[in-house]
Amino acid sequence: MPQWEYKIINVRSENYRLDPNSAPRLNDLGTEGWELVSITSVNFKTGATDNIAMVFKRQVSD
Repeated sequence: MPQWEYKIINVRSENYRLDPNSAPRLNDLGTEGWELVSITSVNFKTGATDNIAMVFKRQVSD
């Protein structure tokens, strides 16, 4: 049975858009074998979407 590890990152958003400067970081995660499995908005005190929380997973090597 496969074993998985998970990574959660928060990416800053403005006007419901991801910062384009986040692309290199996301590309690096893909290169490292991480797969995006969930994405959700994170609302802090202002009630606005300040960040996007992303959950990644990858199979643990034996």
